[in-house]
Amino acid sequence: MSGDAKTVYVDCDAGRRLGCRTYCCRLLVKLKPHEMAESVNGLPAKGYVDKNSQGLCVHMDSETWLCKIWESRPETCREYTCNDDFMLQVAIREGFENIADLARKTTTAYIPKETYVKVPTISEGEVLSEPKES
Repeated sequence: MSGDAKTVYVDCDAGRRLGCRTYCCRLLVKLKPHEMAESVNGLPAKGYVDKNSQGLCVHMDSETWLCKIWESRPETCREYTCNDDFMLQVAIREGFENIADLARKTTTAYIPKETYVKVPTISEGEVLSEPKES
């Protein structure tokens, strides 16, 4: 990843209220060669992040809906911007059961870019601050 890439933080809670259903955490995340774990027994190194039984990234905390490896997340996750993603627009407008269902829906959808729903962005301080105990 280039040093001049700017990270944009989106308000995932607002995105879920818009209907994204944690869309980005369902995507297939391909690891870059330097991110892959060492291969064992001569097998090729795993090139993707695993999913749980619901099809969500294994690094997503199901209670807080936050990434458990935020500081060391894969470059693919760091570089992803949901607000330019056509599949997210289909997800928000039509809903989806799983990523395969969403992929099917995108084959017939037409959504002009100027009508894209934008998930609000938030500042880095809001993302990194921990909730206070009451």
